[in-house]
Amino acid sequence: MKAILQKVPVSTDASFAVQVFCSPYFDTPWHFHPEYELVLVLQGDGTRFVGDSIADFAPGDLVLLGTNLPHWYRNSAAYYTNDPALQAKSIVIQFNREFLGPAFFHLPETAAIRKLLDKAVQGISINGNTRTLLADKMQQMVHSTGMDRLLQLLSMLHIAAGATDSHLLSSRGASGINVKDAERMNRIYEFVMQHFTDPISTNEVSQAVNMSPSAFCRYFKKRTRKHFTYFLNELRIGHACKLLQEDDLSITEICFMSGYNNISYFNRQFKTFKKKTPQAFKQEFAPAQRYA
Repeated sequence: MKAILQKVPVSTDASFAVQVFCSPYFDTPWHFHPEYELVLVLQGDGTRFVGDSIADFAPGDLVLLGTNLPHWYRNSAAYYTNDPALQAKSIVIQFNREFLGPAFFHLPETAAIRKLLDKAVQGISINGNTRTLLADKMQQMVHSTGMDRLLQLLSMLHIAAGATDSHLLSSRGASGINVKDAERMNRIYEFVMQHFTDPISTNEVSQAVNMSPSAFCRYFKKRTRKHFTYFLNELRIGHACKLLQEDDLSITEICFMSGYNNISYFNRQFKTFKKKTPQAFKQEFAPAQRYA
């Protein structure tokens, strides 16, 4: 699956794109484009990569992505098993910063939206009541056209600009990736996502992308601002968190299913990332009746 600079399709009777994507899994690889993008996940779960940010996503997840900010939505493993009961679905709105003319977002009335778009270079996760309100508006936009659709978008951006229940995702400087980098990073991410529950090493990953281990480590750190071992542990602990919410699995089982072969090391890494033990995390999600 080759990552390229994505060309966003816009119909001849519209100045921006509103699309509904529905498939067994989200199949767009690690990619970037000059358009801003609002992504609302309707169905499906997995791991969301935005710049150097890694987080889980689930239905209701809403993110504003800035221009040329690389991103990738990778579904959980079950979505790649041809299970007809599983489906990935999203609404995506994409627009160019100058789609209303070069001066529009420099007007005094649009100052707040301009600041929002400037911050979106790091990606913005929209939460709480704002997410609920914007999610409803996005679903309405799918069925609207013309001036109604345009006014809805401006209203949404105005609401998002004034929200206090949102947060930045990536560090600054994560945008501006080129096509060659996108292809290589896609190969790295694909390899790791397929093997992170196995005892993989830096040597194995570097061989998969035809680099020496030292060159790979320098490259990965420069592009993601993370050491590869930190990134790998981040993925594994995120996977462990999902498994810990299943009552029929013991912590020892989850340790080995998450790519670790040492329970003590697993416990230390979990506490480093989550500031609590696996047992404490598991109890937070246990059914209330267990403690009644």
